[in-house]
Amino acid sequence: MKMTEVPLPDGVYSQVESLAAKLRLTVPEVLCQAAEQMVLRQTLPGPRTNGDWQFPEGRHLGGFQKPVEDWRLLANEADD
Repeated sequence: MKMTEVPLPDGVYSQVESLAAKLRLTVPEVLCQAAEQMVLRQTLPGPRTNGDWQFPEGRHLGGFQKPVEDWRLLANEADD
């Protein structure tokens, strides 16, 4: 295991210290786990691209069956 010294701003160190206490870990353990998480995130494959995928063609379902004046009433009707 390698030892290293990392300067942290006072506010960040206080937050790490609080987190360590809450997790019942030491500050070096929290920092080590954080570094492991960062390395893991960098080595995981990124999201796949969709390539040439496109939305499917829409279907024509015909005209509306009710007049425009009734749409608000129909939208607010409760299904029984």
